[in-house]
Amino acid sequence: MNKKRAIFLLIFAGIAIYSLSLFNGFVWDDEEQVVNNTLVHTIANLPSFFTGSTFNTGGTGTLMGIYYKPLMSFFFALIYTFFGPQAFFFHLFQVGIHILNSVLVFWLFRSFLVYLERSKNSKLKTSAPADPPSSRWNDWLAFSLALLFLVHPIQVEAVVYVSALQDVLFFCFGMLALRAIAKNQNNLRLFLLPAILFLLSLFSKETAAVLILLTLVFVLLFKKGKLLFSALAAGGAVLIYAFLRFVVAKVFFFHQDFSPIMQAPLPQRLLSIPKIIFVYLKTFFFPDRLAITQHWVVVNPNFPDFFGPLAFDFLFFAVLVVCGIWLYQHSLKAFKTYLFFFLWFVFGLVLHLQLFPLDLTLAERWFYLPLVGLLGMLGIVVYSLKCKKVLVLLLLACALPLATRAISRTTDWKNGLTLFSRDIAISHDVFDLENNYGVELFRAGQYDEAKAHFEKSTAVAPNWWTNWNNLGASLEREGNLISAAQDYQKAIANGDYYLAYENYAGILAKQEKYEEAKEFLENKALPKFPLNYNLQQMYLYVKFKLQPPSDQK
Repeated sequence: MNKKRAIFLLIFAGIAIYSLSLFNGFVWDDEEQVVNNTLVHTIANLPSFFTGSTFNTGGTGTLMGIYYKPLMSFFFALIYTFFGPQAFFFHLFQVGIHILNSVLVFWLFRSFLVYLERSKNSKLKTSAPADPPSSRWNDWLAFSLALLFLVHPIQVEAVVYVSALQDVLFFCFGMLALRAIAKNQNNLRLFLLPAILFLLSLFSKETAAVLILLTLVFVLLFKKGKLLFSALAAGGAVLIYAFLRFVVAKVFFFHQDFSPIMQAPLPQRLLSIPKIIFVYLKTFFFPDRLAITQHWVVVNPNFPDFFGPLAFDFLFFAVLVVCGIWLYQHSLKAFKTYLFFFLWFVFGLVLHLQLFPLDLTLAERWFYLPLVGLLGMLGIVVYSLKCKKVLVLLLLACALPLATRAISRTTDWKNGLTLFSRDIAISHDVFDLENNYGVELFRAGQYDEAKAHFEKSTAVAPNWWTNWNNLGASLEREGNLISAAQDYQKAIANGDYYLAYENYAGILAKQEKYEEAKEFLENKALPKFPLNYNLQQMYLYVKFKLQPPSDQK
């Protein structure tokens, strides 16, 4: 198999698997990051993307959140400027980037296999033909690994969830930077191009720091002569990123304690690590129970949640170590390559093991980077075995059921109601999933069921704000204005949620408490959300109602 044919097949496979997802709608956080986020509705707001986070704030004039991903907002704005709120084009762009990433993964694996093959021929002092059978099988091996990266169901969340665009973006720019360093010579171009690509990767997602570190590890292991230029490129990108994030945008590393893993102390988070690793590996080998918003925490070290996963993890890493020792005894260069991918897997995994609390316990899209390390180790072991041809065919055969499962999973993401109703059967007692499912039921006219899910969400996460606002809306619809107002106030107290401000002002107007509504709007709501159109209109309405009847025209 030549390179062009492999790339064509990867593109074809990517289109075949993800074509149905192009017709999916916006789901989950897409509403607040794209649909209702007026700042990303035009590219003219480009400067604001670098001075805030990513979420709609309902009229503050800035983007809020706990992450700094200006490039994701830029691409949202670019697509929205040309195509408007058409989810098709957002999905098309994201699928295209994922396919490009699979091509870059093919390049990565093929480059290492060519390196090992040349080293073997050099050691044997033989002059291999231009296209020996072993070389062709190496291309097939690189292709099969890239194909698994492309089609694995664990990738679906990163590919079809519009608000996960950052995961495919940072990987793309980081891989391009690695390729530039591997290909270019020691000159100014080597410094500038990777520095720009590193910076774009960081602007896409903070996890790019891991790819930058891995690139430096690659240089240390295989390209020591490029260490100075590579370090300058990485250091320059990190400094610019840090200045824009911490000095200009003032987006620091902090967390909000509404999710269980964020509330858990460090000892409990450490207890959760074996199960987190186990779930990722289980999903890699058996991707049957895919689900979003996993918010569990291991509280007690029992067998199902701690000792069982710990034993599995120990056995898995023991196998990895044994493979490394075996490779070290047979080929130092194969061992170095294996070590590189082992570090790739570990570094990519460690960042998501809750040593520093994240907003989810785990997410399938967070395995996008570690997956390459896992596949790379597998590829080096297969390359080094005598039964390589059989194993390559086996890897290719595995792609078919994985692709079938991936296609099935893309249909789950058709819309919010489909996704949440399916995943709530797997992820139990998850506060945001309960809330989101309630929203979709409310929109579908199933008000009683929606209210039950809102109540469950507030019971699980009383410190959140969105669930209290939605429960208030449900109570308001029933005519229970007093309880609804109390829930809106809880939402405001918990998180300054702009919709809660709108709803609370509206309920005061419904109760004809115009003076109270005017005071609330003047002193609290409008100072916080000066650009909020709904609050502005409510303020005009309240002022109108406070006029004498003779002046109300």
